[in-house]
Amino acid sequence: MKTALRLAALSTLAVSSFGTSFAPQAAQAATFGERAVAQDNFVAVAAPVGNTGRHQLLVIEQQSNRRDCWAENGSIVNPLLANFDFTGICGRYTDSNGYSIRTAGQDLGVQYNLRTVRQGADLVLQGVPFLPNRPTIELGRAPYANDFVRIDLNDGWAFSKRTYQGRTLGHVYLSNSQSLNALTQNSNPSASRPSTPTPPRQPQEKQPTPQPTPEPSQPSQEQPVRDEIALSNSQQERITQIRQSYLAESSRLEGELNQARQELQEMMISDASTRQVRRQRDQVERLRQRISDNRFSSMMAVRDVMSVEQRTAFADSMDLDNTDMNAVLTALTR
Repeated sequence: MKTALRLAALSTLAVSSFGTSFAPQAAQAATFGERAVAQDNFVAVAAPVGNTGRHQLLVIEQQSNRRDCWAENGSIVNPLLANFDFTGICGRYTDSNGYSIRTAGQDLGVQYNLRTVRQGADLVLQGVPFLPNRPTIELGRAPYANDFVRIDLNDGWAFSKRTYQGRTLGHVYLSNSQSLNALTQNSNPSASRPSTPTPPRQPQEKQPTPQPTPEPSQPSQEQPVRDEIALSNSQQERITQIRQSYLAESSRLEGELNQARQELQEMMISDASTRQVRRQRDQVERLRQRISDNRFSSMMAVRDVMSVEQRTAFADSMDLDNTDMNAVLTALTR
């Protein structure tokens, strides 16, 4: 589990800071396109969250053939990228800043959140709606294990990359050519192909007792937040707009950062001068700071929407230094 701890540390670093100037970008969300990718270069992984028994989605991308980014032994995945500097070699996507759902050419990042939920002997990758009274989508399954486990996507689902004005960004889509309506009408989780053989179905007679345990584990933090803060409808609409703008700006900056990292890696290998390499490295650091500033400014925009009493309840309910920004906004608007 040392590898698990190393990857957990990497994931924590990826979401532990807030940060850039907040500029409304909501209109850009509708202009995102997508590009097909080689499916063998990606793997969806159910990654354990500490020793809680819960898992979260981790997507790993093999960006070059210099070193393997992961290894597989049956359904168990060894995230090799946790053992070396994977800049320019691997992509690691740990939250909604890095991945989202796209159906029939429509970006659903502001409508659905990706979660990994235990159901009996399986881990199920689900698209969970932010708004009530909307159906949940099943995207894939994996056998449950307290380890890194490969999620096999259901038929029709594939990886793709987000594009903006013809430029490929770092954001990964789990994409399906069918419309959302078609997917939700035809969705039948019990009929989806299971990733575990039939013998483990025996514990399903006990399923009513263990099932409630994992289900509240994800929203257990969100529900108190919503109950304590009691946002009005107009406040929730405003925070939804902030979230859309944050995601659009974050995706744009992540794309620029990935490109800058790749150029830096190429300069390190090439005959570029030390001055050129340092200048490129400074560019990478500036983009990292802008991403951090974007998180912080979005948080400040949320703060301005709330009353003093709501801010107090919000600060008491959330670990603001170690929370995924999108998770914070999701908790407020679901």
